[in-house]
Amino acid sequence: MQIIKELDPDGNTNDPETLGITGAIYKNLWLAQNDIGYLDRAIEYYGKGFKIRNDYYNGENYALCSNIKSNQLENQDDRIYYKIEAKKTRQSIIDNLTLVQEGDDFDQRSDRNWIYATLANCYFAIADLEKASEFEELFFKISPEEWQQETYKKNKNQLLEQLK
Repeated sequence: MQIIKELDPDGNTNDPETLGITGAIYKNLWLAQNDIGYLDRAIEYYGKGFKIRNDYYNGENYALCSNIKSNQLENQDDRIYYKIEAKKTRQSIIDNLTLVQEGDDFDQRSDRNWIYATLANCYFAIADLEKASEFEELFFKISPEEWQQETYKKNKNQLLEQLK
């Protein structure tokens, strides 16, 4: 957080990378301390990053944090809002990444494994298990490094836990 404060002393950055890293810090603080304020900050930073860049990293994390938030609330209207926000975000990610896959340079992209992992999780979240399994298989077929496999499995498990 000290480095982030140096990069963004007034808290008004529009840099999606900084927003994503800050969102990750707050998400992990939420996971460690279960303080709803940290979750709210994660949603704020990931949401802003997704709105600026429309990227899958910020979007997938924004959607996951929205699902977590939905499960923390008692007010039914608020719960529904966060669930719908997560679903709409994931559909936007699917639409965007489908276009990316259709691009001429897709096979040369260094982030194909993360695109497949994100699509798998988005499809798991919207209960399209056939598509989810297809993209999960593509992710593992690329032979990601061990830490990438662990990250994918951890994120998938967090997602599935929220969808129960």
